[in-house]
Amino acid sequence: MKILAVDDDPFIRELFPSIFANTDLTDVHTAPSGHAALDAIKAQRKPFDCFLLDVDMPEMDGIELCKRIRTLPGYESKPILMLTAKTDSVSIENAFASGANDYIAKPLNLKDISNRIRVAERLLLNAKTIKRIGKDDIPQNDERGRHDFDHAEKLHLADTNRLILSFSLGNYITQLDRNDLEKCQVFCVAVDESELLFNKTSSKEFLAILSDVGTALTEVIKCPHLLMCYEGAGSFLCITRDPDLPEWDAIEEALQGKLDHRAPIGGDDAPLSITLSVGTPIPPNANRTQRVKKTFERALSRARMRYATKCAAA
Repeated sequence: MKILAVDDDPFIRELFPSIFANTDLTDVHTAPSGHAALDAIKAQRKPFDCFLLDVDMPEMDGIELCKRIRTLPGYESKPILMLTAKTDSVSIENAFASGANDYIAKPLNLKDISNRIRVAERLLLNAKTIKRIGKDDIPQNDERGRHDFDHAEKLHLADTNRLILSFSLGNYITQLDRNDLEKCQVFCVAVDESELLFNKTSSKEFLAILSDVGTALTEVIKCPHLLMCYEGAGSFLCITRDPDLPEWDAIEEALQGKLDHRAPIGGDDAPLSITLSVGTPIPPNANRTQRVKKTFERALSRARMRYATKCAAA
């Protein structure tokens, strides 16, 4: 694994090679600034596989550097770990919103960094199953019902603000301390009959639906406090610290209103109906070892319950 560590502190930069001295992670490069890091990326024939970015740097901080790296061809899904002394919820939230996959607090724990790099390495090996969808990624032969991704696949939708990888959202939730947990609410927004839509739409049409849902979420929920991921099967998991979060039924109504104004899919003769179910918000699970799994499962089940309730009332 080829690693680029970026930090304006020369002592920290000298420390990085020794962190991995007793591992096989020896291909470690360093840069003193964001601009130097971008120059190093451009100069490399063999791309970097992983990044360690200090958040607090002059001229270009790690947040901005992370955003710029994510725009470079081939670096859309490379693991990025943020390093900083700031552990407040706003700083952590901004790091993940910029495209980071993990967040490590200073002072640095050498063993912890090595372990987190290994997790990042596994993410890199599995990156082929994580798709970042943009306009140029839509297959030319875009027939309805035929896709180069599965209905349940966790896609990363390009150009959707505040949407991050499922893996990254799980890391974010894990980082929150008990005080921040009490301020957070997690909920699921699910496209009703998403598998039916998947089978009746082209890739471009299905991805447009997902993109519109993600965009609508950023308009209904205050973006500075929203993070979300697409969990597959038409479901978006969302977490927010917004103290003025609307009631779940108001969220559902507002989202539906935005989708009702989109162009119809399927033609004027038989347009496909697109409706949403919003599960009631829940607090993240307090148990750190089971927090992600149990929180995600509960949020997804609430959306399924909401859809079942609507069907029963119909």
